[in-house]
This record gives sequence, structure tokens and C-alpha cells, in this order.
Amino acid sequence: MSEYFDQAATWFQRAYEITPWARGGLLVVIIASVLLAVPIGRLLRSNVAIVGLLLAAYGAVLVFTLTPQIRIYGVAETCSYALTRPTRSELVEPTDISMNMLLLFPVGVLLTWLRPLIAVLATLFIAIVTPFAVEFTQYALARLGRTCSFYDIATNELGLFIGVAVGLVIRLIWVLGARIGEAVSR
Repeated sequence: MSEYFDQAATWFQRAYEITPWARGGLLVVIIASVLLAVPIGRLLRSNVAIVGLLLAAYGAVLVFTLTPQIRIYGVAETCSYALTRPTRSELVEPTDISMNMLLLFPVGVLLTWLRPLIAVLATLFIAIVTPFAVEFTQYALARLGRTCSFYDIATNELGLFIGVAVGLVIRLIWVLGARIGEAVSR
């Protein structure tokens, strides 16, 4: 198990080396999330903590996908249309594929805790559109040093829907636990 943490640490170190602006971007995301959580939470009539965490999750997606890279992988202003089936190791070990899945996973989990329904639907729509917008931006802005990939879109969307599934299971357990607790206390 510790080897996975070592691999993850190595991957994050490498990610920070090629995107040195990510640290500053994450700091800005945290500050903006804290400052905007209350007004947006009130506007949506939703839980302020969930809204703040969603803002932070979306901000992290933007920071990790749209900050300029020092090294360019692939050919700028091109888009890879290849969709292959990932191997088991690509999904469980810290690779670009697993990290792409991980990007929208927290958004999926948090969606299940957001209320009211209109806020959930709006946030889900934004979550589904985000990978397409990110990849288009990577394609259009060659100076970011990033390349467009349909595989990234597919793994982002897969991570989002796995997050929704996990969030629904957690919410179900939470609700059932509360009802059992109420029944026991009677």
C-alpha cells in the first residue's frame, strides 16, 4: 500500500515540476472558494460547506488542466481522437488516466449532497460540459503547452459518474443510519 502512496507522491511532484503555476493557482482557488461559498450557497439555497467544496473541486480541475506546462507532450494545436480501453494498472496506479478520473470524482460525490434539485441539475450540467470546454481550450491555446485528447474527456466523465455512484451509496448509508438511530432512540 505504501508503494501506491510513493507513486502518487512521485506523480504529484512531477506534475508540480511541469506546472509550477499550479501551487499558486490552488491557493487562489482556496481563497476564492472560502469567499464565494456563502453568497453562492445562499443564492442556491444550498449547504454553504457543500457549495464551498464544489467551488474548490471545480477550481482544482481548472488549475490542474489549464495552467501552462513547461514541457509540451504531443503536438500543440492537435487533438487525439484515440479511445482505448485502460488497463487495470492504469486505473489503480497514479497515471494520467487515473488522475484524469480523479479530477471530477469529488464533484460527483458532492453533487449527491447538494440541494435543491435545480442546483444539482445545473451543477451536473456544468460538470458534464467542463471536460469538453477544458479540452477545447487546450486545443485552442497552444501556448499552454497542452494537447487535446478525447481520452481525457472520457476518463473525466467516467470519474464524475463513479463519484456520483459512490456519493449515492454514502448518502444511502447516511440516511439509513439516521433512520436506524431514530428507531433505536424511540
